[in-house]
Amino acid sequence: MRVTEQQVFGFLVNSYQRSRSRALQLQEHLATGKQVLQPSDDPGRFHRIVGEKAILARLEQHLRNISSATVRLDLADTALQGTTSTLSRVRQLAVQYASDTNGAAERAAGGQEVKALLQHLLQLGNAEYDENQAVFGGTSRHGFAAGLTLSTPVTLTNAATDTLTVTVDGVTSGTIDLTGGTETLTGPELAARVQSRINADTTLAAADKSVSVRYEDARLVIVSNSEGASSTVDVFGGAARTLLGFNGGSSGNGGATFATTVATHVASTNSGGGLISQGQVLNPSTTSYDNYIVRFTGATTFDVVNVSTPLPVTPHSANAGRVGVSDAGIVDPQQITLDTYEIQFTSASQYSVRNTTTGATLSTGNVYVSGGSIEFEGVRVVLSNTQGSGPVTGDRFTLAVAPQTVLANQAYTAGAPIAFDGIQFRITHSTSAPAAGDLFHVSAHTRYAGDAGSQQIEVADGEIVGTTVRGDEVFSGSDVNLFDTVQQLLAALRGNFKAGIIESLDSLDRAISQVGAAQGDVGALTNRLESTSLALDEAKELATNTLSSFEDIDLARTISELTLQEYAIQAAGATLGRIFDNTLLKYLR
Repeated sequence: MRVTEQQVFGFLVNSYQRSRSRALQLQEHLATGKQVLQPSDDPGRFHRIVGEKAILARLEQHLRNISSATVRLDLADTALQGTTSTLSRVRQLAVQYASDTNGAAERAAGGQEVKALLQHLLQLGNAEYDENQAVFGGTSRHGFAAGLTLSTPVTLTNAATDTLTVTVDGVTSGTIDLTGGTETLTGPELAARVQSRINADTTLAAADKSVSVRYEDARLVIVSNSEGASSTVDVFGGAARTLLGFNGGSSGNGGATFATTVATHVASTNSGGGLISQGQVLNPSTTSYDNYIVRFTGATTFDVVNVSTPLPVTPHSANAGRVGVSDAGIVDPQQITLDTYEIQFTSASQYSVRNTTTGATLSTGNVYVSGGSIEFEGVRVVLSNTQGSGPVTGDRFTLAVAPQTVLANQAYTAGAPIAFDGIQFRITHSTSAPAAGDLFHVSAHTRYAGDAGSQQIEVADGEIVGTTVRGDEVFSGSDVNLFDTVQQLLAALRGNFKAGIIESLDSLDRAISQVGAAQGDVGALTNRLESTSLALDEAKELATNTLSSFEDIDLARTISELTLQEYAIQAAGATLGRIFDNTLLKYLR
């Protein structure tokens, strides 16, 4: 077979071009460190690389999830440790000031430290791990209006007790009709009805405002579905307002996990037609966490007094028995009347209680027990025998709350804000104004503003782990609300009420146990995530090595092959040069 010079030349040129192409490819592999740069390089290997990269991406995402959750849990654990330490200090103070060696001045001084500790507890409960991301607030925080306790079932009557007017996030509803007839509803049924009718209001719907309504702790709680500090709810009108427990109550916005607020309440003895809004705390940093009473001195004037004060009990100068006052204080600030009372012994073993302001006898024929509690209308008195003797017929003890005046002789304007000590609320009236002697109670309270949502992460394909530490279970759980417990201790210290201080010890112990149980849960979950993270790290290392075996070049082999290709290029070039020398083209230069 005859081989022409053209065929030889063509073969050499093709060989030269293949060597250069391969050399360029090897140089690209060396530059990138990868042996498969596109599917055409090696379709089978490219498919394996894509699969291994997908596995590695999932593993890295799971590790990021765990890292984020671990940060949140570490913050929760730190806050819970601080809470336990703070509660332990509060308990130490309670034990210290329960001693009879302390008087009113010492206990009031102790109350200043307890107040500071209460504020610290609120800071811990309101901890955040990212901008507006609460550690203990579930998935979001919402404004609310919480009513007073109800006796259920509740009967709604058309055209009589069937309407409400509310404001949600600053938008005021129209008149909300709750029924077209007469219906008797249980608590949950009532909550569902109120929610559906509020959300059907055209004004609120046009502004894209809606609420959720719960029946909890024997009361209705209306919660805005929006979040943050601008999230608010106010129930201020309607014929069903009092029936549903909203002639009073508390409110707060969604700016913090635990809202410092006040619960307002209308005294059952009022003769006027005054109505009070839900109370709120506008500035938690200035509030004292005390309890107050608004007392109307006439239809157009009122005073505000602080009733977190000692309860003086004075024996009558003519008493012949050997009985002394062991303790006295306020047990329910929402029942305080500011009237004067008298405990009178009708025999050596029995006594009666009389309201000397109204002349009404509250109880009679009561059996006297030395050291036993005598309770009525929100107060408790403990009388004890002295020197082995006891009371005699006719012995009397007079008592009356000695409040501190906060605001005096204020002009009443229906619906105008009443503000003091960081607190605000409004008093209005319908058919008649408040009457002289009417009372409105304002009691310190803390309420959870988070939700029941759960922060969840995926730690493996199809394996979801909840990482939420619910504040309503840890701080205001079903066993004890630790904020209210400390507030009650604070009131007892300021009121020089020994029994109230002692009673707080049990609640403080339960609060410490409640927080400790949450710490245990956080620790167990943290350990689980650490173990999972270690396993994922090992899986990631294996996936990385597998990917490298398919994707990365063998550096020494690639360099060796590139060198061979360069030799081949040089040889092909030299051969082409010699062929060129043997042709007539050489002489045409």
